Amino acid sequence: MTENQQILRMPLSFTIRPFRETDIEFVITGQLVLYAAEYGFTSHVWNDYLKDGVQDFVRHFDSARDCMYIAERDGKSCGCIAITHTNDGMAQLRFYFMEKECRGMGVGRRLIDRAIGFCRNAGYENVVLWTFSTLEAARHLYAGHGFSITDTQVNNAWGEPILEEKWELDL
Repeated sequence: MTENQQILRMPLSFTIRPFRETDIEFVITGQLVLYAAEYGFTSHVWNDYLKDGVQDFVRHFDSARDCMYIAERDGKSCGCIAITHTNDGMAQLRFYFMEKECRGMGVGRRLIDRAIGFCRNAGYENVVLWTFSTLEAARHLYAGHGFSITDTQVNNAWGEPILEEKWELDL
């Protein structure tokens, strides 16, 4: 069994496992609901960006260069993280989120650990991600894993204006 196929057992009835096709609706809907409720992202541009991004990930999935992990609590999906390959051979961390009731229990940190481990095993030298300045817990986790901000820009297309941040990690 490859590292990508293994299920990681965690305390408090949490597991982390590779995604299945049946998870795609959870990944899309979970993020749409979370970002609408917590950050006011309700525009069609945001919705299309997210839906198209997840569908593109599935369409171009290459198990040697891409991964998506789903966190579950008592058999119910509660979080996600993905690594996608880019045109220049750099890995991109995407679709990272945790349901509110599962935050603060170390599961998000373990998802990031697993994703970075995948990147190292796949031979990537760099990982990039885009996030928002308001996602304080995620930003704390990224900084704790060695990522640093390399670019910022204001985005007005997803509802309220928000400061996007590009973070990078050299492996």
